[in-house]
Amino acid sequence: MTFATLARRPWTRRWIFVSSNLLAVVCVYFALIAPLIGVLGDREEDLAQRRTTLARYEAVSGQEAAVQAFAKQVAESNMRGELIAGANSGIVDANLQARLKSLSEQVNVTVRSIQKLPPRSLHGVALVGARLDVSGTVGTLHALARALEGETPLLLVTSATLRGQSPMWSFAPGGAASATEPGLEAQFDVYGGTLAEDRP
Repeated sequence: MTFATLARRPWTRRWIFVSSNLLAVVCVYFALIAPLIGVLGDREEDLAQRRTTLARYEAVSGQEAAVQAFAKQVAESNMRGELIAGANSGIVDANLQARLKSLSEQVNVTVRSIQKLPPRSLHGVALVGARLDVSGTVGTLHALARALEGETPLLLVTSATLRGQSPMWSFAPGGAASATEPGLEAQFDVYGGTLAEDRP
């Protein structure tokens, strides 16, 4: 039986018609509809991401009033100079070290070194720190400890260590020897609150 004979039969013509239409539908789907669905899916995902980003921006902008109120509160709380001011963290660290050096010189204590310490946070307030190595007498070191915690900006001594030095002997012209007040070496870890804009 030839193809021409089969093609004359009604069920064969129907099968050819259905098959060709089905093939045409499949071709149209893969050529036009599937890419369109993919593009629409990508746009939907992009739109969802943009909605998420917009929601985050709206949440941040909703906090603007609270942030401004907090900034005003911090500025008012520092009217008496209780916090260490500075445009950035480097200036704040330098201001703290300059303050420690100045206090040490005021009470006649010799500064051996000043080293920056890692920042800390206390009850949500950013703190900058420095380790102060000094030497002096019992009286001058006591005066320094009082100055560190009694002056503005407010400073916190988180740790302090003392080491004794050998007494110094001096000889008078007549040959009499006398011992001077024994010296001490001290190390203070000092922290202060900061207003630096780039502190967390």
